Amino acid sequence: MIKEIYADIAFIRGSVITVDNDNSIAEAVAIKGNKIIYVGSNKGVEDYLGADTNVIDLKGRTLMPGFIDAHSHFMLISMMLNNIVIPIDYKVCKSIEDIKEIIGIEVKKKKAGEWIILQGYDNEKLEEKRHPNCKDLDEVAPNNPVWCVRVDLHTGVCNSMALRLAGWTKESVKKFQPGELDIDENGELTGLVKEEGFGYINSLLTYDDEKLLEAYKMCDRMFLKYGITSVHDAGAYGGQFVKVLQNASLSGDVYVRIYEMVYRMLGKNSIRDFVYEHIKTGLHTGIGNEHYKLGPAKLIIDGSTTAPSCSTKEPYSHEPDLPRIINWTQEEMDTFFADAHLAGFQITAHCVGDDAVEKMINSIEKVLTKYPRENARPRIEHCAIINKELLGRIKKLGIIPISNPGFIAVNAKEYNKYYGERVEMMFANKSYIDEGILVAAGSDSPVIDANPLLGIWGAVVRKDIFNGVECGPNQKISVMDAIRMFTINGAYASFDEGIKGSIEVGKLADFIVLSEDILLSEPERIREISVTDTYIDGKLVFQA
Repeated sequence: MIKEIYADIAFIRGSVITVDNDNSIAEAVAIKGNKIIYVGSNKGVEDYLGADTNVIDLKGRTLMPGFIDAHSHFMLISMMLNNIVIPIDYKVCKSIEDIKEIIGIEVKKKKAGEWIILQGYDNEKLEEKRHPNCKDLDEVAPNNPVWCVRVDLHTGVCNSMALRLAGWTKESVKKFQPGELDIDENGELTGLVKEEGFGYINSLLTYDDEKLLEAYKMCDRMFLKYGITSVHDAGAYGGQFVKVLQNASLSGDVYVRIYEMVYRMLGKNSIRDFVYEHIKTGLHTGIGNEHYKLGPAKLIIDGSTTAPSCSTKEPYSHEPDLPRIINWTQEEMDTFFADAHLAGFQITAHCVGDDAVEKMINSIEKVLTKYPRENARPRIEHCAIINKELLGRIKKLGIIPISNPGFIAVNAKEYNKYYGERVEMMFANKSYIDEGILVAAGSDSPVIDANPLLGIWGAVVRKDIFNGVECGPNQKISVMDAIRMFTINGAYASFDEGIKGSIEVGKLADFIVLSEDILLSEPERIREISVTDTYIDGKLVFQA
């Protein structure tokens, strides 16, 4: 054995979940530079151990590929961590009075006229079981515009000053789809805003580059703690956010590898313009390097699972008259995705309801039929509610569904209420796997906690962590299948399965060590497992 191939670092006596094609379990791994040079037995790795090799005894612990979160809003999570946006999730706020108390504290820190931005409330989990309204917010902040964003990132509540800054009156309702600007029984605005209106409010806000950079560093540390080594960022509020993140990634301020979707959350026309601005440059999916790479062109076709505001074929089970929002016509989608595909972009869209999923499948089918391209790998983000016909079309077209199994863990009870029997084909991971469809997984954080182990738990157990209610138990999958969704399948969804997503010779040395063997743990305990060590490029970047 010549010195040049001695390992810099080697791990022995472990349970190595390789996530290779055979789901092999190894004992030892050797790393040189930023690549894996050996995977196998404790005996076999001895040939790679030199005098300077750092040998780490795992003592039976699990080593596995770093998690790949295939759909998460890294930039939006960052803002909450750095209090650019004030967190008001269910862990912080149990009631509207709690939200008002937090706003009152912020008012004392602000000058009159300065925005107060909060994010994360869930009306179904508040004691009042309703949204805040502009009157609630006006009580504590009459002289500051307040923007109170719901957990789903499709819905928010304005106070009166924010409504005035938006230029909205009760007459403005006519300019929007039903339900996008909510009105009370007297025809007055309640402050509740959805979809296109949601994007417009966000377009009024400005942020500071230095604060964003610090926020990204904080989010990076949190992701590394969770064992996330790569993320497909699903977008934020435009070019400023992308510029700061790209610079942070390329400079090494952010370790987590970024696959950046071309998308900004500022309303329909803004989204379309943003993508076409990229098309005009000649840039396309794949531009970048192993740390930061341009991803798919993305649209948002419908609303959210929990608002609810998604476009389903049939009315919601709990409230049949509630508006179901669709943002794009079929013709608009067909034109947009053809243009993006021809420009070299992978194409994807946020689609929750089965009506939205069907429209996206229609567009993909038309694009691939008219303009065939080898290895296009179209995606559908969320792909939440499907049926057997849609399942077959997804398989035929080679579409990659990006599922969110963690949603089941926090919303199971509400899903049963909103969608009834449709939950049997909601985040239909077993159906995908049984049909040989490669399905990847994302957290959609900050909608829920970014921890992939919560997502794996949701995929395996299909229960609500708050009340134990099951949701679509027919879609439960094995732990190993769930691991593949959060590793190699995520790598495939970004064209990276050749360099990451599994522990195999020649791949990047991105891996994690767990506190216990996830394959031997009771399924109910999975979300209690922690990551003890995270490595990127063979370097220790987090240790508990």
